[in-house]
Amino acid sequence: MKNLVYMAGVAALVLGGYSPASEGALLVVDGTGVATPADTERVGQEFLKTTSDMWFLLSGIGDKETADAAAPRFLELVQRVTELDELLSRLPMVSAEPVEESADPDEVHVVGMMDGVHLRILEAFEDLNTEFLGLCRVRCYGSERLRVAFQQAVASGMFSESDAELLSAPSLPLDEEETRRELVRLKRLAEPDRILLAVLEKVQDAESAHEAALRLSELSERLGMLQPESCVVDREFSDASSEPVREVLAPLEPLLWGIRSEIVRIAALPGYDSAPFDSFSDALDLVFERLGETHNACFESVFDASFRSDLDEAMHENATSSY
Repeated sequence: MKNLVYMAGVAALVLGGYSPASEGALLVVDGTGVATPADTERVGQEFLKTTSDMWFLLSGIGDKETADAAAPRFLELVQRVTELDELLSRLPMVSAEPVEESADPDEVHVVGMMDGVHLRILEAFEDLNTEFLGLCRVRCYGSERLRVAFQQAVASGMFSESDAELLSAPSLPLDEEETRRELVRLKRLAEPDRILLAVLEKVQDAESAHEAALRLSELSERLGMLQPESCVVDREFSDASSEPVREVLAPLEPLLWGIRSEIVRIAALPGYDSAPFDSFSDALDLVFERLGETHNACFESVFDASFRSDLDEAMHENATSSY
């Protein structure tokens, strides 16, 4: 699950875990127009750290009070991302030509490192967009401060205008028939969840992970057939249906918590960031994406900011044990 743990383990994944940005350093490239390899590394690291900070900030919002409190810091991070984006646009991200064997070792290191950082920056914004869209759907929990901050971020070009339209477009709750169909769909998720948990519990090393990859691919297809109808994705259940909804979610939430624990445990296995785990981690990434799509009524309450913190700890444990 290497794409998933990217945001949590950015310090461990970039340059062996060393990150000047994590110490609060703010890079300013001088006006000479000459960027050193160290300049390139520091900008990439700080960009990743800043986007990670923004993800944690948004994922921790769960009501109007936390939304109000997060607005000023969100705008600070938007400003810093804008500044770093400008710096990155002036620094070499990748080499246009193959690097010769006789090239400066520092140049070769930076080209390879920035290739990876560029990819992780794109992945970071996918995660940010998910959190941003989720908060737009609930209209920032009624926080005018965060709504205005979101509009400013959209104006800067960081997020999609179509997502921000949800801020002022309240949707009707599900009607009786839509609720009935959605509850039936949610009930059907319990069986694949139990199977997924059992598959993850058997993963103890690279060999067992390879064996589990095929089962995960099968589960991805099965979950893909249990997607919610497009007409209900961005809408809530009515207050009148709260009790039957709780009854349906009751067996799903413990299964998701078990799946969460297993994902964290597996991320800490020795060698998890190496090639023998690649097929498993790719399959797990897809399953995790399907879980988010199908368990829209309870997914975020389980896989919240603390989940990323747990993954961060697991990744650091993994990195430390590899030395």
